[in-house]
Amino acid sequence: MKKVVWLIVIVVIVGVLVIGALIASKMRKDKKFVEIVEVERRTIKSTVIAFGWVEPKSDVNISAEVSEKIENLYVEEGDTIKAGETLVILNRDRYLAALNRAEAVLRQNKANFNQANDNLQKIQELHKTGAISDDELITAQTQVEIFEAQVQSAEASVREASDNLKQTIIKSPIDGIVTAIQAEKGEFVVVGTMNNPGSSIMTIAQLTDLQSKVEVDEADVVDLKLGQESKIELDALPDTFFVGRTVQISHQAKIQSLGGEETRASFEVDIAIIDPSPKIKPGMSVTTTITTAIHDSVLTVPLASVVSYTDSATKQGEGVFIIRDGIAEKVKIRTGISDDRYIEVLEGIEEGDEIISGPFKILRELNDGDGVESMKPKPDKEYPKKRPDGQRPDGKKPDDSKPEKKEGE
Repeated sequence: MKKVVWLIVIVVIVGVLVIGALIASKMRKDKKFVEIVEVERRTIKSTVIAFGWVEPKSDVNISAEVSEKIENLYVEEGDTIKAGETLVILNRDRYLAALNRAEAVLRQNKANFNQANDNLQKIQELHKTGAISDDELITAQTQVEIFEAQVQSAEASVREASDNLKQTIIKSPIDGIVTAIQAEKGEFVVVGTMNNPGSSIMTIAQLTDLQSKVEVDEADVVDLKLGQESKIELDALPDTFFVGRTVQISHQAKIQSLGGEETRASFEVDIAIIDPSPKIKPGMSVTTTITTAIHDSVLTVPLASVVSYTDSATKQGEGVFIIRDGIAEKVKIRTGISDDRYIEVLEGIEEGDEIISGPFKILRELNDGDGVESMKPKPDKEYPKKRPDGQRPDGKKPDDSKPEKKEGE
């Protein structure tokens, strides 16, 4: 009986071993088909994409230099203006009257001065003959000096009144665009003081000095430096881009609440627009691609080929699968900068190595030592785009020989 039991046990063990060997053999034969690429050298351009809006580098606030009611307002928001162009005229009656009074006082003081000066000359002649005492001569001289001072004071009053009258006509100090109007015709505007701000009539933006103000995430702002070049695209001007340079990076983060205790920190970055178009207006939304680094002729692999790598030396790292004799071998790599398709590899692989780049599902489930069958990735199929003029992509006209379908067919 014992011999029969041992025989059964031996048969079961042999059966299990045979089945396991068959399964292992089948697994070795059942290789996975993967896409491969060679490790190549190329130029990598690292970028940061940020969104924002257009604004002038400097605004000019137009305010009144004299307090008076607005008589005429010659511009509207959005108007493009030139330096020296008349913007506003204030009521001139009060200042014109003040100028007339000042001129009348000046004429009177000049007449008094001329009379006193003539009188002094006569007294000087009589003083020489001894007919006039020294005291009378001194009195005449003093009278001339008094009227001369009054003339100078009256001339200053005329200049002040004339200047005030000129201030009732407000002209643009720069070429630009009217971005905001804060006052209306008939409104009384006042001059600002040390403690009280004056009335702001309008704001003018200088269009020759525009910039894009974008918000950059805290994780990306550490890569930014002043002077970095960028590509600026506007939603309002499709298929057109402008060159920009970083001119200012905020040192203070803007904290935005995302709900609950979650927050987002971003930094405002100013990018000067080089040679802006007259079509660009303040407030337009922009997408800015800032170039943070360029590395020429470096080893690269597709971003899709990089997988996580864990070993006893490092808790978590990056790796790729190299094909060696039909076997997928997972190796650790050290990476550098990246663009939207490729990443720089500093250590771990060599130029010409074949690595697995896909498909995504197989790559994520692939294990070190798996058998693989390599295949070159298929090129993306290009589909012809419909042209606005109805022509085919090759430039030929569509076939008009076919009759048009009627309604209901």
